[in-house]
Amino acid sequence: MAKKKTAKKTPSKSGKKTSKPVRRSSKKKSAAPKKSNAKNASLAPVAVKTGPGMSPMEIGSKLVADFNAGKMNLNEMWSPAIVSIEGVGVSQGWHGRKAVDAKNAWWASEHVVHGASAEGPFVGATGFGVKFVIDVETKSTAKREMMTEIGVYTVKNGKIVQEEFMYRAN
Repeated sequence: MAKKKTAKKTPSKSGKKTSKPVRRSSKKKSAAPKKSNAKNASLAPVAVKTGPGMSPMEIGSKLVADFNAGKMNLNEMWSPAIVSIEGVGVSQGWHGRKAVDAKNAWWASEHVVHGASAEGPFVGATGFGVKFVIDVETKSTAKREMMTEIGVYTVKNGKIVQEEFMYRAN
Protein backbone atom coordinates (compact mmCIF):
# COMPACT_ATOMS: atom_id res chain seq x y z
CA MET A 1 0.00 0.00 0.00
CA ALA A 2 1.37 3.43 -0.91
CA LYS A 3 2.01 6.00 1.76
CA LYS A 4 -0.44 8.86 1.83
CA LYS A 5 0.78 12.40 1.81
CA THR A 6 -1.18 15.08 3.58
CA ALA A 7 -0.41 18.70 3.96
CA LYS A 8 0.07 20.22 7.36
CA LYS A 9 0.15 23.92 7.89
CA THR A 10 2.99 25.14 10.06
CA PRO A 11 4.07 28.67 10.85
CA SER A 12 7.16 29.90 9.01
CA LYS A 13 9.77 32.27 10.37
CA SER A 14 7.80 35.15 9.02
CA GLY A 15 4.68 34.01 10.86
CA LYS A 16 2.81 32.94 7.72
CA LYS A 17 1.38 29.45 7.59
CA THR A 18 2.83 27.23 4.88
CA SER A 19 1.98 23.73 3.81
CA LYS A 20 4.51 20.91 4.17
CA PRO A 21 3.85 17.34 3.17
CA VAL A 22 3.79 14.83 6.06
CA ARG A 23 4.49 11.17 5.46
CA ARG A 24 2.59 8.62 7.46
CA SER A 25 3.10 4.93 7.44
CA SER A 26 0.91 2.09 8.66
CA LYS A 27 4.05 0.23 9.76
CA LYS A 28 5.10 0.49 13.39
CA LYS A 29 8.56 1.76 14.02
CA SER A 30 10.78 -0.90 15.53
CA ALA A 31 12.67 -0.06 18.66
CA ALA A 32 16.25 0.86 17.97
CA PRO A 33 18.71 -1.76 19.17
CA LYS A 34 20.10 -0.96 22.58
CA LYS A 35 23.67 0.16 22.63
CA SER A 36 26.05 -2.20 24.35
CA ASN A 37 27.13 -0.85 27.67
CA ALA A 38 30.87 -1.49 28.06
CA LYS A 39 30.52 -1.71 31.84
CA ASN A 40 27.86 -4.42 31.65
CA ALA A 41 29.59 -6.30 28.81
CA SER A 42 32.63 -6.89 31.02
CA LEU A 43 30.42 -8.67 33.55
CA ALA A 44 29.47 -11.40 31.10
CA PRO A 45 31.27 -14.73 31.48
CA VAL A 46 33.85 -15.78 28.90
CA ALA A 47 34.94 -19.28 27.93
CA VAL A 48 38.03 -20.58 29.72
CA LYS A 49 40.13 -23.12 27.85
CA THR A 50 43.51 -24.70 28.45
CA GLY A 51 44.34 -25.24 24.78
CA PRO A 52 44.97 -28.40 22.76
CA GLY A 53 46.26 -31.63 24.24
CA MET A 54 45.24 -33.55 27.35
CA SER A 55 42.59 -31.90 29.52
CA PRO A 56 43.05 -31.14 33.23
CA MET A 57 40.79 -34.15 33.97
CA GLU A 58 42.91 -36.50 31.83
CA ILE A 59 46.23 -35.31 33.27
CA GLY A 60 44.91 -35.29 36.84
CA SER A 61 43.46 -38.79 36.55
CA LYS A 62 46.73 -40.11 35.10
CA LEU A 63 48.82 -38.43 37.80
CA VAL A 64 46.68 -39.88 40.62
CA ALA A 65 46.60 -43.37 39.08
CA ASP A 66 50.37 -43.38 38.47
CA PHE A 67 51.12 -42.07 41.98
CA ASN A 68 48.91 -44.69 43.62
CA ALA A 69 50.58 -47.40 41.50
CA GLY A 70 54.00 -46.22 42.69
CA LYS A 71 55.15 -45.01 39.28
CA MET A 72 55.47 -41.29 38.82
CA ASN A 73 56.47 -40.41 35.29
CA LEU A 74 55.83 -36.69 35.09
CA ASN A 75 58.05 -36.21 32.04
CA GLU A 76 55.15 -36.65 29.64
CA MET A 77 52.88 -34.37 31.70
CA TRP A 78 55.25 -31.50 32.52
CA SER A 79 55.90 -28.53 30.29
CA PRO A 80 59.60 -27.80 29.67
CA ALA A 81 58.89 -24.46 31.35
CA ILE A 82 57.35 -26.05 34.48
CA VAL A 83 57.31 -23.97 37.65
CA SER A 84 57.26 -25.81 40.99
CA ILE A 85 56.36 -23.86 44.13
CA GLU A 86 56.73 -25.19 47.67
CA GLY A 87 54.49 -23.73 50.36
CA VAL A 88 54.75 -22.90 54.06
CA GLY A 89 58.21 -23.27 55.54
CA VAL A 90 59.93 -23.23 52.15
CA SER A 91 58.12 -20.54 50.11
CA GLN A 92 60.35 -20.94 47.08
CA GLY A 93 59.85 -21.65 43.39
CA TRP A 94 61.90 -23.54 40.83
CA HIS A 95 61.66 -22.60 37.15
CA GLY A 96 62.28 -25.02 34.29
CA ARG A 97 62.67 -28.77 34.03
CA LYS A 98 66.31 -28.90 35.12
CA ALA A 99 65.65 -26.90 38.29
CA VAL A 100 62.52 -28.91 39.17
CA ASP A 101 64.32 -32.21 38.51
CA ALA A 102 67.17 -31.06 40.80
CA LYS A 103 64.71 -30.12 43.56
CA ASN A 104 62.99 -33.50 43.33
CA ALA A 105 66.31 -35.38 43.31
CA TRP A 106 67.43 -33.50 46.44
CA TRP A 107 64.12 -34.28 48.21
CA ALA A 108 64.36 -37.98 47.32
CA SER A 109 67.95 -38.13 48.60
CA GLU A 110 66.92 -36.63 51.97
CA HIS A 111 63.80 -38.72 52.63
CA VAL A 112 62.53 -42.29 52.79
CA VAL A 113 58.93 -42.81 51.73
CA HIS A 114 57.31 -45.70 53.63
CA GLY A 115 53.94 -45.31 51.94
CA ALA A 116 51.87 -42.78 50.05
CA SER A 117 48.48 -42.23 48.47
CA ALA A 118 46.79 -39.62 46.31
CA GLU A 119 43.14 -38.60 46.27
CA GLY A 120 41.51 -36.77 43.39
CA PRO A 121 41.79 -35.15 41.00
CA PHE A 122 39.62 -32.22 41.97
CA VAL A 123 39.20 -30.63 38.55
CA GLY A 124 38.70 -26.98 37.65
CA ALA A 125 38.65 -25.03 34.40
CA THR A 126 42.42 -24.45 34.20
CA GLY A 127 43.83 -27.27 36.27
CA PHE A 128 43.28 -29.67 39.13
CA GLY A 129 44.16 -30.39 42.73
CA VAL A 130 45.32 -33.60 44.41
CA LYS A 131 45.45 -34.49 48.10
CA PHE A 132 48.59 -36.44 48.98
CA VAL A 133 49.17 -38.36 52.21
CA ILE A 134 52.77 -39.53 52.59
CA ASP A 135 54.38 -41.60 55.35
CA VAL A 136 57.85 -40.06 55.18
CA GLU A 137 61.05 -40.24 57.20
CA THR A 138 63.69 -37.52 57.10
CA LYS A 139 67.07 -39.28 56.87
CA SER A 140 69.12 -36.68 58.75
CA THR A 141 66.85 -36.67 61.82
CA ALA A 142 65.23 -40.14 61.57
CA LYS A 143 61.94 -38.31 62.18
CA ARG A 144 58.98 -40.15 60.67
CA GLU A 145 55.67 -38.43 60.07
CA MET A 146 52.46 -38.57 58.11
CA MET A 147 52.58 -35.60 55.76
CA THR A 148 49.44 -34.27 54.09
CA GLU A 149 49.73 -31.81 51.25
CA ILE A 150 47.58 -30.44 48.48
CA GLY A 151 49.13 -30.19 45.04
CA VAL A 152 47.52 -27.57 42.80
CA TYR A 153 48.36 -28.00 39.12
CA THR A 154 47.83 -25.52 36.27
CA VAL A 155 47.45 -26.99 32.77
CA LYS A 156 48.10 -25.29 29.45
CA ASN A 157 48.24 -26.95 26.00
CA GLY A 158 48.04 -30.44 27.50
CA LYS A 159 50.96 -29.99 29.92
CA ILE A 160 51.38 -29.02 33.57
CA VAL A 161 52.90 -25.52 33.54
CA GLN A 162 52.81 -24.96 37.31
CA GLU A 163 52.53 -27.06 40.43
CA GLU A 164 52.17 -25.62 43.90
CA PHE A 165 52.27 -27.65 47.10
CA MET A 166 50.27 -26.44 50.07
CA TYR A 167 50.63 -27.73 53.61
CA ARG A 168 48.43 -27.53 56.66
CA ALA A 169 49.57 -24.62 58.81
CA ASN A 170 50.44 -25.80 62.33
